[in-house]
Amino acid sequence: MLGETLSVLVDLLNPQAIILGGVYMRSHHLLEEEMYRVMEAEALSVSAKVCQILPSALGEQIGDFAALSLAAYHAE
Repeated sequence: MLGETLSVLVDLLNPQAIILGGVYMRSHHLLEEEMYRVMEAEALSVSAKVCQILPSALGEQIGDFAALSLAAYHAE
């Protein structure tokens, strides 16, 4: 499911990178092989070659930063 979802995002948005946190951040080494296999089959090859899928460098604090960003957005 992760590979399918990322394929849709890559095809629609054509990003240079997608940063993932949560379970992917903690266990990306277990998920990458299947994720990339599905992306290769499903995504447009031109878009998929440009996009990097990276684990978050924020570690376990990613949820804290997301909550603070949302609070700051709504405070304005």
